[in-house]
Amino acid sequence: MNTRQITTSLVLWLAASHAVAGGPSLRSPTTAEPAPASAPALAPVPAPAPAPAPPAGSPSSSNNSAAGAAAYDAGDYDKARRIWQPLAEKGDVRAQRGLGKMYEKGRGVDRDFAMALKWYRPAAEQGDAESQYRLSVGYGYGLGIKKDEAKALEWLRKAAENGQKRAQMSLAKGYEDGQNGLPRDPAKAKYWYDRSKTRE
Repeated sequence: MNTRQITTSLVLWLAASHAVAGGPSLRSPTTAEPAPASAPALAPVPAPAPAPAPPAGSPSSSNNSAAGAAAYDAGDYDKARRIWQPLAEKGDVRAQRGLGKMYEKGRGVDRDFAMALKWYRPAAEQGDAESQYRLSVGYGYGLGIKKDEAKALEWLRKAAENGQKRAQMSLAKGYEDGQNGLPRDPAKAKYWYDRSKTRE
């Protein structure tokens, strides 16, 4: 017998001895017996995939944003922040606006205009009229950002065109008086005053 045959015999003898002693038998993959017909082989069950986060504009995301708004309105600012923060980070406009408002007003957090604008900006860029108006105010007064009247007017126009009533009134007043970098223009003033009185 050569060394290989001796080793194979020894392994088989150990496996048989272990099986006789009541332990699990060691079988080579080529000599394994198939499972009895009454016991089907079980395939491993994959773990369920975690549910994906709802998209920013989905009803679930909106419901969560609404829950944050309800907590904010009830004065539970910590709860509102806990609800809104992860949603805002995923792009939820209402949550971004809500966090901006919290920082602007100092509700449940230290008042911080720079942080307010950090959250208003992405919501404004997604077309949220209120956030556009708040960003305009930030630029107009230099709150949390370097004062820039041109950018203030740019965001004010966007907010007004998206239906924000205070922005429309501000444009009307600017055209009426020739202020805020606007020329005096009674026709445009009337247009914006009239539009501010309509429901959009």
